[in-house]
Amino acid sequence: MKPKLLVVADTYYPKVDGVLVFMEEFLKRAHHDFDLRLLVPAFSKEKKIDSLKITFLDIYSKMKMFTYEGIKINLKNIRKIKEAIYDANSIFIQELGPAGIMALHYAKKYGKKKVLYIHNTPWDFLSKYFALNRFWSEIIKQFFVRWYNKSDVLLIPYPGLIDELRIAGVHAEMQVARLGVDISRFSPVKDKNKAKTKLELPLKPIIGYVGRISNEKNTLTLLHAFKKLGRKDVVLLMVGDGRPELVKKFRESRNVIVTGFVNNVEDYLQAMDIFVMPSLTETTSLATLEAMATGLPVVVTKVGFMKNYIVKDQNGVFFPRNSVSLLSLKMDNLLRKSDLRERLGQNARKTVTTNFTWDKSINKIKKFLD
Repeated sequence: MKPKLLVVADTYYPKVDGVLVFMEEFLKRAHHDFDLRLLVPAFSKEKKIDSLKITFLDIYSKMKMFTYEGIKINLKNIRKIKEAIYDANSIFIQELGPAGIMALHYAKKYGKKKVLYIHNTPWDFLSKYFALNRFWSEIIKQFFVRWYNKSDVLLIPYPGLIDELRIAGVHAEMQVARLGVDISRFSPVKDKNKAKTKLELPLKPIIGYVGRISNEKNTLTLLHAFKKLGRKDVVLLMVGDGRPELVKKFRESRNVIVTGFVNNVEDYLQAMDIFVMPSLTETTSLATLEAMATGLPVVVTKVGFMKNYIVKDQNGVFFPRNSVSLLSLKMDNLLRKSDLRERLGQNARKTVTTNFTWDKSINKIKKFLD
């Protein structure tokens, strides 16, 4: 009899982010080993795997946070969480939003095995998203550290994060399990113009970004750097959605296209000529790895795991955080040198195919859960 594994997350379709991508890949590879169950918000009640048992948590239809509604903290949802936890052997939590925190609480109360994957450092994300001062950042950090220490095992995406978490006060067991990329889905194309025509995009050089349009992603730096280029023959393509006031600035700018959330990210990456990740905070940055797998030259900030898997001028280019001028110069240099774009893109693809595969990562995770 297969062990009952409950996967808990504060994200679900139609929202598309790194956490959801990880869940998709994990569920595809784990359903032979576990009796899988899912506990998620009811953004949509679509089932991607017919045999999967899903408990949907009610959401606040008129209250949004990070572009999507939060789950209701009421007796009905608490009862659903308790029943789902009680019926499982192990709990695999994806993030510590309201659902994740309550699941961790009741899993500890009912003596269930608790494994938590840290997809980001939430105090860093929240501090930059809301532009908080050091006092509030420290309060938030200690809150999450307290919950991390209730887990049996913390899975983290890269080794360097261990020291950061230990310094913050995390004493729970930690194991490294890298994220991966579907290298068949995210692959280069020979004809860029054909890829652009497929999406009805202009047949011009495209600088692209994938992710939230928000403060912590530092997307305004990208917008200002793009404007500083002063080139009418280049397009900025923002694949994603985010804070309305920021999205409005992009939509009102000349030669800028904002797609909103899409399900075919790979098609948009294949239409790009350069990929930029200007973020102030990242762990792995799955979007950057997917761009690299697509054979794109990437221009990124030196944060999180990116500073390890990207080698300067070999498989990518760095620029200092918040430096509009230097980002503009890096993009201009790549636009002018097609041979440099080609070399960086080829090396980027090799980096991902060699070091970031889902099978290797998820097989390791299954050992901790079994």
